[in-house]
Amino acid sequence: MIGCVSADELGARPLSRQQSATIESLNNEILRLNQELDGTASLREELQAVKPKVEKMFAPEILRGDMRVVLDSRGLVVTVLDHALFDPDETQFTSSGEEILGKMATVLSSELPKNQVTLEGHTDNQAIEDAGGVTNWEYSIGRATAVLHFFLQTQGLSPERFGVSGFAEYRPADSNATEEGRDRNRRVEIVIAGKGL
Repeated sequence: MIGCVSADELGARPLSRQQSATIESLNNEILRLNQELDGTASLREELQAVKPKVEKMFAPEILRGDMRVVLDSRGLVVTVLDHALFDPDETQFTSSGEEILGKMATVLSSELPKNQVTLEGHTDNQAIEDAGGVTNWEYSIGRATAVLHFFLQTQGLSPERFGVSGFAEYRPADSNATEEGRDRNRRVEIVIAGKGL
């Protein structure tokens, strides 16, 4: 049997330099990924520990259905319905809206001072009346940007930590077929990532 090599003969041969380098590289990648998983788990634990404090702080708003606090793949997500923050069809905050954001700024400065934060604006699917060409895209970004300015200018939080996104009506939380569903879709989500994510 010319050209055939037994498994024992193959096992006895030393690995080539390239094979050894590949195995070492794969082992290093496995080690790196395991360390990353460990780090992600500890960051999630940090956010999980803060979640009950945030829920307690905003218990009345959560009970009324104006706010929601969840931990998902993005991080700790604090959802605030539009009417709890803003005057109707305005980017001016209500006094209760300023109070909510003031408390949230306290969480961001004392409990999670190094975490990255994305402010996401969302709308329902209804066109804005008398908007002068402003679409739901601009409207969603405008609401998220208003929250950003409050955190930076009024509360003095560090701008390096923040990002802003607007999703218009394209990521609904509920059906747009009812007024209640549209109300839940008009919201700002404060997405707090684990440190370093």
